[in-house]
Amino acid sequence: MKWKRPLFLAHRWAGIVLCAFFVLWFVSGIFMMYVDFPQLSRSERLASLPRLDFSAARLTPSEAVSRLQASDFTVVGAPSRNLALELKDAAAPLPAIASVRLTMLMGRPLYIISIEGPAQPRAVFADTGELLLPTHAAAALAIATDFATRAYRDRRVSPRYQESLQTDQWSVSSGLNAHRPLHLITVGDAGGTELYVSSSTGEVVRDSHRTERVLNYFAAVTHWLYPTVIRRYPEVWAWMVDVLAAAGALLAVSGIWIGLLRWKRRSQPGKSSIPYRGLTRWHHITGLAFGLFTLTWVFSGLLSMNPASLNPSRTPSTVEAMVYSGKPLTPADFALPSFNSSEAIEAELMHYDRHPYYRTTLRDGQVRLLSAIAGASAPRPSTEAMLERVGRLMPQARVQDTRAMTVFDNYYYTRKPENGSRPLPVIRVRFDDAQRTWFHLNPTTGEVMERSTRTNRLFRWLYNGLHSFDLLWLWERRPLWDIVVITFSLGGFALSLLGLIGAVRRLRVELGLARRIPTALR
Repeated sequence: MKWKRPLFLAHRWAGIVLCAFFVLWFVSGIFMMYVDFPQLSRSERLASLPRLDFSAARLTPSEAVSRLQASDFTVVGAPSRNLALELKDAAAPLPAIASVRLTMLMGRPLYIISIEGPAQPRAVFADTGELLLPTHAAAALAIATDFATRAYRDRRVSPRYQESLQTDQWSVSSGLNAHRPLHLITVGDAGGTELYVSSSTGEVVRDSHRTERVLNYFAAVTHWLYPTVIRRYPEVWAWMVDVLAAAGALLAVSGIWIGLLRWKRRSQPGKSSIPYRGLTRWHHITGLAFGLFTLTWVFSGLLSMNPASLNPSRTPSTVEAMVYSGKPLTPADFALPSFNSSEAIEAELMHYDRHPYYRTTLRDGQVRLLSAIAGASAPRPSTEAMLERVGRLMPQARVQDTRAMTVFDNYYYTRKPENGSRPLPVIRVRFDDAQRTWFHLNPTTGEVMERSTRTNRLFRWLYNGLHSFDLLWLWERRPLWDIVVITFSLGGFALSLLGLIGAVRRLRVELGLARRIPTALR
């Protein structure tokens, strides 16, 4: 029986550790309802970008791409260090172009070019054809100063260069891998604003403010297990979250099961159904009231990591995207851009019905298509034109129905519509294939935005529905959503805290008794 005591102690210690994480997760979850992780908001970005002026441009997009070689795309960014891709053939042709963006950098027109795959983008100046070299400290400071002057006009700013870094607490996101290493600049305003400048494209890609940095230690840093020392290594971080979430789910299941068994066994007429006193009694009560919520919360948190890639990608395939684009991105189709008379601040190359367009973003966030061939008759996307082709998205299946949407619903929604990630109106197309596939189409730009299967929609409920109560009816009736989420979070917090206290007390008693029992009798 010598194995029983180590096993018991291991189980007790595991319960203590997991309950401690539960306590932190519930508290930090409440903070996360109101505190976002630092990011460059769309409004700040739109306010900071200068008017897109390509009057000095001499290179077409195709000529800019021709200045690059496969060897220019060999750097892959990572939070710990940048990696170098092995190039087997130095004379290999340039891989397929994924995107070409047009922007301004320090008063000069610039093409930012990305290829398919994880390699960092490269930038080519449109006036001279000069390749943008990795941004140095002086240039980063000048770029940040220009950004701050535009974005924070109501503040007194005096930017100062701090350091070049691979990652820190506020730049651990994988979305910044394309820009590492980063230059950190303090703005010098009253809000303690800091800016991160990309070394690969020269853009300001993130900002943070003193208040959100402080509050995020109680929010995302705790909730997502985001300390830099862990998040710097994504594989280790993902493994740690998976293990803790899975163990937490098992702990919640066992706790609910034991609680129900004890409640039923002692239920007699005239006697309490709960066979405990003091804190243990309250732990049992909160377990019966909030145990199921705790289980669904930690289980849905595990699903956020998409274990075993059970939730398929929502990105349309190349073939599906080409139903409306008509062809792959072909920079040779695009004439020299001119945006002098427009309110465009950024543009990107795209095709619709084989015709080249510049998809431009205006200062107010609206998106407009400008023909990339001057004077040419160009087909324009519309709801009617897109509906004519929906059958080509899945020729092997039948279109079940189509719907033009002007408002959000439970499957197409966003909590922050101002970010522009989910534009309206959209067209929803549903097919009758085995996976009941849906597509969302953008009639403004003529693009296939996303596809979803029955599995995707199930995950939407198991993760977003259970984890953050993303129910449109509830969300549209705030503060009712806040009251419901906070109530259940506080219940889960109380359950976890009482379990933690009880486990610590019990462990101390057991260890104390064990010391007093002779070894021969154990």
